[in-house]
Amino acid sequence: MRVALINDGTYPYRAGVAATWTHRLVRGLPEHAFHFVTITDHTPVGALFYPPGNTLTMTSITLGGPGVGPTKRKAALAHRRAATHAAVLLCRSMLEDTPESVAMFRSALRRLALSASEKAHPLNGVPLAPVLFDAWKAAATARRDGLSRLPRTALTMPTLADAHQAANLLERALRPLSTPLPLTELMHATDAGLAALVALGAKWRLRTPYVLTEHETYLTAPLLGHAAANPAVRAVLLRFFRALARLAYQEAGVVAATTEPLRTWALEHGADRERLSLVPYGVDPHSCAVIRGEPADDIITWLGPERDLRTLLAALPAIKAIAPDIRVLVAGPAVPIQNRSHAERLSFLGPVNHRRSAYANGKLVVLSGADPAMPYALIEAMMCGRPTIVLDDTGLAKVIGMGAVVVPPNDPGALADACTMLLRDRDRRRQLSIAAGQRARSLFALRAKLDRFREIYERAAVDTSAATEPLLSIPLTTSAAAMNLPPIQPARGELAPVLPDPAVSTAVTGVPDPTGLPDGTAASAAPAAEPEPDDDKVEDLQYPITDATAPVPSPPAVPAPIIGVPATTTSGDDDGHDYWAVATEDHTPAEPLVSADT
Repeated sequence: MRVALINDGTYPYRAGVAATWTHRLVRGLPEHAFHFVTITDHTPVGALFYPPGNTLTMTSITLGGPGVGPTKRKAALAHRRAATHAAVLLCRSMLEDTPESVAMFRSALRRLALSASEKAHPLNGVPLAPVLFDAWKAAATARRDGLSRLPRTALTMPTLADAHQAANLLERALRPLSTPLPLTELMHATDAGLAALVALGAKWRLRTPYVLTEHETYLTAPLLGHAAANPAVRAVLLRFFRALARLAYQEAGVVAATTEPLRTWALEHGADRERLSLVPYGVDPHSCAVIRGEPADDIITWLGPERDLRTLLAALPAIKAIAPDIRVLVAGPAVPIQNRSHAERLSFLGPVNHRRSAYANGKLVVLSGADPAMPYALIEAMMCGRPTIVLDDTGLAKVIGMGAVVVPPNDPGALADACTMLLRDRDRRRQLSIAAGQRARSLFALRAKLDRFREIYERAAVDTSAATEPLLSIPLTTSAAAMNLPPIQPARGELAPVLPDPAVSTAVTGVPDPTGLPDGTAASAAPAAEPEPDDDKVEDLQYPITDATAPVPSPPAVPAPIIGVPATTTSGDDDGHDYWAVATEDHTPAEPLVSADT
């Protein structure tokens, strides 16, 4: 089977848990051939991993650089017209807190994915900043008036500078959506962020199913680091990534969580429990054979970042009271130590290629849960049979079980108590070593992980089910007309959209029908064909920019999206587009039109 493995800037250019997981997966599945797709902020320089022999191609998607769009004026105008409508729907759906927001978000991304060409970025040439600015004001006003349903992600009233910064980052984030992928039987995205965005675009264009695996949540997305100094922009990007994660979970054929906290996270974001599997990290037991015996001296092997090393150094005085000759081996590069008495007891091993040799030199191992090698470093220490203490408060206790001692970070007293307890009690160390080895070999063996993914690939490759959520359409309102936005026209190969019944629209939303049709006019009549766009009237699509210095008015009442059931076409085949299909036999929606307040 040919599989497109998509990751967000890790394999093979950067070390980390996701890169190690990817390398072991590909090397352990030689019967499958892999296309690697890596999303990076800049052009990669060199690879840290040598790709296995079953690698077919390697593609890098760069988010930086100037935008790319159609070169001909008519093509650029048509692209801008379709992308602007999708951008309005995108910004409104990701910032609103309505039950229909996920379906609206999906509809916007599908429009961008199906209309963008291979050589054009989806939002290139779109006045995204003013579009986002208006949607942002409406969402912030709803929060101020107590209408927001997500108080934890409250938005402040924006400025034009905030909108421009957020729009720039949002435009860069959506560039992978139009990336062409090789023809494969399956895709595998390694996160629910930008990697899932590539998989979603390919699924809608090529109908290729995908598997989703996460190693971290979207709260650690690299793009959020560009907005760390601006909380308002960060809040907008968080809403975008939240909406993207919810959609990625719903569209995936199988969601394979690596830890129990990530499984719970996926369920909280709408993942289907029947399509959610727990596949833990895998380590080859032959590379981590049990270490027999222990050193005669009291030695602690440390693995973790420098900030957590300070916790161990603060615990040393209490440990020395029980073990006067205590020494610490740091598996990593040397760092400056201000306290001379502490420096005399530390030895730095430098970068360690194989952690088992470092574990063998210590009587017990102390690991930081914040180390980039976690949880592989922890699983390897457990397989080696070394008594282990972990500084963690992020959920690693469910991985550890009874195989290690967990203490909270930044607590030197608790760490000193755990170290002295193990140094004094040899039987306790032996019991902990046996329990850790048995648990690691039974739950985290690499072969079990590979067998699970063989089953997942076979199951996901035959998943051809279409999405079930209702398609949404936003009617052109008086406020939209004031923005000089052109009416939505069907894309190539699509049928005309169904227009809402004026009487029903006015009764439900309280807003006069924007189509101007009289009560007796058929509501399903297709709009007149739009004349050929004029090259000299590109400025007609300019989105008005609100003066930031003027008082911010309350947003006009906008009718909510109309929800219904699309009528069946004569062919019975889903054309993959989001406009209402006009059936020849009956165009009346199967359910009454429903409107939700914005």
